[in-house]
Amino acid sequence: MPKTDRVRVDYMPCPAAVEALQAAHAHHPKDNTQALIDRLVIIGLSALVHGKWEPPLLWGHRDRWKLPAALRDSPGNDG
Repeated sequence: MPKTDRVRVDYMPCPAAVEALQAAHAHHPKDNTQALIDRLVIIGLSALVHGKWEPPLLWGHRDRWKLPAALRDSPGNDG
């Protein structure tokens, strides 16, 4: 697909999102950051739409969000 046909989204992740990307990279080490972001967005939307999954509570300003311990302690995540 030509680059002119794609939407560009600037991304400034909060600390919890950076931790989530690091954890995702541990599970998918061959994926680059953009592939991980794409994967997480698509899977996240699917989880929300199907409704059997409950997202972690993320209250307040996003810079104060914390990655839930169950996700932070995933294999390969040193954070």
